[in-house]
Amino acid sequence: MPEAPHQTVAILIIGNEVLSGRTREANAWFAAQTLFDVGCKLNEVAIVPDVESDIVNTLNRLRKSHDAVITSGGIGPTHDDITMQSVANAFRVALLEHAQTIQLMTHFYGTEALTEGRRRMARLPQGAQPIICESSICPGALIENVYVFAGVPHIFASQLQSVLHAFGGQAFVRQEIEITCAESSFAAALNDIQLQHTDVEIGSYPAHCGKKPLGKICLSGRDEAKITAVRTQIEQMLKDIQPS
Repeated sequence: MPEAPHQTVAILIIGNEVLSGRTREANAWFAAQTLFDVGCKLNEVAIVPDVESDIVNTLNRLRKSHDAVITSGGIGPTHDDITMQSVANAFRVALLEHAQTIQLMTHFYGTEALTEGRRRMARLPQGAQPIICESSICPGALIENVYVFAGVPHIFASQLQSVLHAFGGQAFVRQEIEITCAESSFAAALNDIQLQHTDVEIGSYPAHCGKKPLGKICLSGRDEAKITAVRTQIEQMLKDIQPS
C-alpha cells in the first residue's frame, strides 16, 4: 500500500457490455461518491472494450497522470475476461498463478471443484498483491498504483472498501441550494461568483426546464467556512434577481 493516501484517481471501466448498453455502469458512480467522502479527487472515467491494446494503452496513460487507477471488469473465468493479462502486459510482466490464492480457493471449493476456470481467476501479474474482500474468494490485484477490481457491483464495492484506507486526504464538503428559476436568469452572475472563488467548485444542475424550472446549485471544496460564505453570496444573488 502507498506511504501516503492517493489524492487523485482515474477509473478504467472495461467491457463490451457497458459500451453496447447491455449493462448499466454503476461502479464509477459508487467509487466517485465513496472517494469524495474520504477527500480523494476522481479526475477521469474511461470506458474501453474488451480489446487488449485499448486496455493497455489507456491504462498506461492514466497511471502516469494520476496517483492511482482503479479498473473495473474483466477478471472472471471466461474468454472475454482479459483484464489481468492486459494489466500484466501494460507493466511488461508475466501473468502467474498465485500460490496463496490457489490454497485459499482449494480450501473454499475443494480440490475436485477447483476447475480450470477458477484457477484462471487465481492468476495475477507478477509482483502484484492480491486484494481480498468479504464478497469474493477470487482476488483483485494491486500492482504499483493500479487497483484491479471485479465488474460485479457488490464485489467491486467490497474490494474498494477493503483498500479505502489507501485513498483520501482532507475531506471534501458539499452544499446544495434548491432553485426555482431558469438558469439563464442567473448564469452571468453565477459565473462572476465562480471567478471570485476559484477554490470552490460551483455547478448548476437543472432538474426541470420550461415554465416551472427546478434544479440545484451545488458547491464543493475543502473549506466548509468558505463554502458557507459563497453559498450566502449565491443565495443573495438569487434573491436580487427574484425580488419578492
